[in-house]
Amino acid sequence: MEERVAHTPFNASPFRISLRDIVRRPGTHREYDHDFAIPERLGTELIGVPQGSNASLHVQCEVVTDGIWVNGTFTAVAEGECGRCLEDISLDVEVPLQGLFLYPDAGYSAGDVQEDVYDFDGDSLDLEGVVTDAVVTTLPFTPLCDPDCPGLCDQCGVRLADNAGHAHEILDPRWSLLASVKDDLVPSDKEES
Repeated sequence: MEERVAHTPFNASPFRISLRDIVRRPGTHREYDHDFAIPERLGTELIGVPQGSNASLHVQCEVVTDGIWVNGTFTAVAEGECGRCLEDISLDVEVPLQGLFLYPDAGYSAGDVQEDVYDFDGDSLDLEGVVTDAVVTTLPFTPLCDPDCPGLCDQCGVRLADNAGHAHEILDPRWSLLASVKDDLVPSDKEES
């Protein structure tokens, strides 16, 4: 039996899905499509899906002997800044989701087994942990505006991509005294005329 449901959350969390009607019925399938606003930022310090931005969740739930198998996708737009030049960037995020939600009486818990296994309260699924794990591990550790981004000038902080020939004359401080002596010894062009 497969049924497609446009999800309406039954409590405050947009990541929570009620499964009361299919619990303990192995082989039963259910699909959920849900568009919502992110309640709080998902991601890292440099890049993440901002609070209040639009997101889409599409999941297929299948009842198995020990719980509920979840497979689906989460789609949103992440915003952040380039790790080299600090320019604002945005990145389309479409991450696969999967996990097994164990019944309370399954004989073991999520802490006893491998990753992608979560505890199920027997009434509803809270997909926030699954989504958070998937988004954080999918986002780049160092997001870049361009793979060849040259970054910022280490002397003055100018964005090098905007100033292709940018350079500074770097004088060794040990030679600064000789530079002043040179000015005294070499006549300038004005004096020669």
